[in-house]
Amino acid sequence: MIKQADANLLAYPLKIVTKKEDILKDLKYYEPLLAHDGPAMGGAILAALYARVGQQEAAYRAFKKSYEPNEVPPFNVLAETAGGHNPYFATGAGGMLQAVMFGLGGLDITQDGVIQLDGKLPKKWKGMKMTGIGAQEKTFTR
Repeated sequence: MIKQADANLLAYPLKIVTKKEDILKDLKYYEPLLAHDGPAMGGAILAALYARVGQQEAAYRAFKKSYEPNEVPPFNVLAETAGGHNPYFATGAGGMLQAVMFGLGGLDITQDGVIQLDGKLPKKWKGMKMTGIGAQEKTFTR
């Protein structure tokens, strides 16, 4: 068991591993090893990567697994680990934003600013609109 998706970070956000087949191979290897009671960030990175390689339903599944077990009532803020009672876990929330914006939303930061990569949303999502993005305060939709 591992607690972090460290090796997967080589593909996103570091972009050192860039071939789709290598990214998928890493996802297939590391996802089953990710501790179910580990921190929220690992699943969020897996979700972003699945979305970036065009596997939206796998991305959606990983996204939900990254936060649902970590929600703490009554406001459903994120704890660090599943069943944890010590909210608010900003790193986990940041991972969730990464999964939404740079995974399912397809945003990418380039030398020319923020762009949107090709992609689709999971079937359960009707649409997405992100406003005020980057220095130019761009709007992106899916």
